[in-house]
Amino acid sequence: MSTLRAWRWPLAALAVLLLGALVTALTFGGNGGGTLDPDSASPDGGRALASLLRDRGITVTPARTTADALAAVQSAQGGATLLVTDPALLTLVQIDTLAATPVARLVVMQPDPQSAQLLTSQATQVGLSQTGTLLVDPACADADATAAGNADIGDGDVFGGLTAGCYQTADGYALATATGPASDDTVLVGSRTPFRNDHLADHGDAALAMRLLGKHSTVVWYLPDGADPDATTSGQKSFTAVLPAGWRWGALTMVLAIALLALWQARRLGPVVAERMPVAVRAAETAEGRARLYERGRVTDRAAGALREASRSRLAARLGLPRAAAAGDIAAAVAARGGRPAADTLAVLAGPPPADDAGLVGLASALDRLEAEVGRL
Repeated sequence: MSTLRAWRWPLAALAVLLLGALVTALTFGGNGGGTLDPDSASPDGGRALASLLRDRGITVTPARTTADALAAVQSAQGGATLLVTDPALLTLVQIDTLAATPVARLVVMQPDPQSAQLLTSQATQVGLSQTGTLLVDPACADADATAAGNADIGDGDVFGGLTAGCYQTADGYALATATGPASDDTVLVGSRTPFRNDHLADHGDAALAMRLLGKHSTVVWYLPDGADPDATTSGQKSFTAVLPAGWRWGALTMVLAIALLALWQARRLGPVVAERMPVAVRAAETAEGRARLYERGRVTDRAAGALREASRSRLAARLGLPRAAAAGDIAAAVAARGGRPAADTLAVLAGPPPADDAGLVGLASALDRLEAEVGRL
């Protein structure tokens, strides 16, 4: 009971943090608040544009997977416009599948360079606009762009290498039309800003969005997410790339919560505190006890090694050598000072271990004699 009482506050804090992580994941991880989601009323959602299209009698069909998007395109009557809101969440295999699907109009938001190459039949170049300006004049002969006028489309990607384009900046076109492998009407849009709820009423954004998506009676609104099975079978995207942002933040919050709890409960090491031993043990008793352990275990080789190591340390100190000096260096120093030959000294310090207790006693005597001889040099 006392253990549970001691852990109640840490467990309560952990529960609160885990609850916060869950709320974060549920709040930001669902599809209802995604960018250009046709059912989302958030500032970056697309419900306003979807409502305008439906008011004009255009059928808006949301799709979350590639299979659903292709099925909706094939079942549409009178042609369909396929809108891909986030191609970065698709694999190259999925992009290639969409490009090879016959569709009346294909509108793709901010494709990456590889996706743009697959979607068009030209050497499309994709770059980031360096101007940083939103409002751009169409400056082209395209009827839809000319009718829409200025639009907030200059803050994203730009396209080059194409024969036709509108909303030109210093770096390229913010909106480009081209032919694709299966669609003669492919539109690459460099910014999602004109389609968002919070910018739809600005300048010519609504007119541009309505003209791009309202050409046909059906709009298949493809909003990719991490639940698409096609995205996991092709192996082109990592798991974290397709994981919704809310769940990533929730996981990060959980990791931070566990780390803070571990830091809170970790043992804090302070300075060394001197503590009196309850019983004073003499050094002779310690040496005798270790010797008895060696004798009982019949480890003459280990005992011989301990004796030789201690002798080498003492001899090195007397000869002015480092304490960790090798046996060969000690033997050479003894011979240089007029002692016994180096070979004899080396046999004592690093010879084969004794086979029995008698040999161990003999080795101890030989080491004592060697140290006495060196002491007299």
